[in-house]
Amino acid sequence: MVFAGLLFLTIGGFYLFLENSKTAAQNNINEGNAKLAQHQSTQKDVDGFIKDLADAKAIIGSEAHYSSIIPKIAQHIPSGIVLESLTLDTSALDKPISLIALGKTKDDSIRLKTNLEKSEIFKDVHLESIVYSDGKAEKSSDYPVVITISVTPKPEVLKQ
Repeated sequence: MVFAGLLFLTIGGFYLFLENSKTAAQNNINEGNAKLAQHQSTQKDVDGFIKDLADAKAIIGSEAHYSSIIPKIAQHIPSGIVLESLTLDTSALDKPISLIALGKTKDDSIRLKTNLEKSEIFKDVHLESIVYSDGKAEKSSDYPVVITISVTPKPEVLKQ
């Protein structure tokens, strides 16, 4: 009988020991799951940040530096011709843009087109229109010829 009592006491001790081990293991699992959830949230934030950086790199890589191209364009405008407007569009860097210039004679349109063709800035230069105003408007009296030219910028020039 003493032997049976010791046997039940030993079995009871092992049972309590196993229950405590099971509880401790379950607590460790729950703690690990909580840390995993926290790390997964952090990993999700990191993945989002990496994606944002990749997007920013793509945008910066395709960025056009108009502050550097405008002085280059101005260098190729012949004297006696005034650049009235320039349409630049960042969404279509490889598409033609319009230059509208004012000249004193119709020959100014040919000089402008020739200078732009010789420049390292543009790959396609097309004269779209030459309009001679009657000189009645105040602005047109000094520069009566309105020249519209379509040009396509070279991508490597825009990214310098």
